Amino acid sequence: MVVIVQSIVRVEANVSVLRRIAVRIRKKIVRMGLADPSVHVGASLSISDILVALYFGRKLHRGGSKPTERDWLILSKGHAVPALYAILSELGLIPENMLDRIRAIDGLEGHPSIDVPGVDVSTGSLGQGLSIGAGIAYAMRLDGTADRYKVFVILGDGELDEGQVWEAATTIAHYNLYNVIPIVDINGFQLDGPTDQVKRKGDIASRWTSIGWRAIECDGHSFTSILSALQEAETARQPTVILAYTRRGRGISMLERTGEQHIRDKQKNIASYFFTSR
Repeated sequence: MVVIVQSIVRVEANVSVLRRIAVRIRKKIVRMGLADPSVHVGASLSISDILVALYFGRKLHRGGSKPTERDWLILSKGHAVPALYAILSELGLIPENMLDRIRAIDGLEGHPSIDVPGVDVSTGSLGQGLSIGAGIAYAMRLDGTADRYKVFVILGDGELDEGQVWEAATTIAHYNLYNVIPIVDINGFQLDGPTDQVKRKGDIASRWTSIGWRAIECDGHSFTSILSALQEAETARQPTVILAYTRRGRGISMLERTGEQHIRDKQKNIASYFFTSR
């Protein structure tokens, strides 16, 4: 079953507040892109609104005395970690000046590391996050906490080329681990170019539903749409995937138009203006 979210379900969060936070998050991502040209700015910007919705709209539950008594966030597309660092900085979990030391010695790593406060899982090699999420979700079931806490896994559409993603997806469907919620960032690009040119993805929603999943499609840059999708996924009693349609480089026109991943030398003046403007 495929559900298209039309921004109808009432959500608790103040969308105008989330939009203001989202602008600050994008500026922090650009700041990291200016600090190191290898930073994956485009992929980070495409998931920034999703992370804002999770951390400041839905508000992940981070307490609990046991690992199974809290929500988890696994960034399987680990190269987009600048978006997560920006969130953690906004939450006060890491100092803002650390953003200038991304990919530097004794600075922030280029992929998620549990050495950084607020990072739940170390990732890097694509395709592994959903398997990790399945294990955590199963542990929650054994501990009787599966109905209270969720495991959110952020994947990229190019990452769906990895066979391990589908091994995890079929396992989750088989055991009905409905407390793990993958969110696929469908921005239409992967490392080597447009996703359908690198390898045809077909009907992504049908690929999930054919193995027992429920699929919800949403606008990955509309907070009402994202939060509505999360609300529906969390109340479902079968595994549910959220397919979030986004734009790589969201909010930075020079990146959005081209699907560019990095801030090039000739673009630094424009990027610097965005970073310093209100």
